[in-house]
Amino acid sequence: MFARVKHSAAQAARKAGVISAGLLCILVGAGFLTAAAWIYLASAFDSLLAATVIGAVYAGVGLIMLGLASSKTPSAPHAAQDRTASPAAATGDTPPLLQAFLYGMQAGAASDRRSSS
Repeated sequence: MFARVKHSAAQAARKAGVISAGLLCILVGAGFLTAAAWIYLASAFDSLLAATVIGAVYAGVGLIMLGLASSKTPSAPHAAQDRTASPAAATGDTPPLLQAFLYGMQAGAASDRRSSS
């Protein structure tokens, strides 16, 4: 049981490391692209217009991201399936946290039965 937890933790750490490295590469790339855009716009126009264009692009992307993050997403459709998957949780008058706990206990017991057979 602890080996499974250690394996899951190792996978999560590995995934976090890869995501962090990817984000770092994206940030470095964005820096170089910003510098290239500045050089091009400053040579084609003046530096005031270059700063305005680059600032407007970053502000626009930031506003779009904030809008996407604040949009409400519909509730997960699998929540109804979780209630019916566990007979103890199907009563509906137990708190959701207790339902999740009972569902996890049953899944663990079923997993132990499968691995011991």
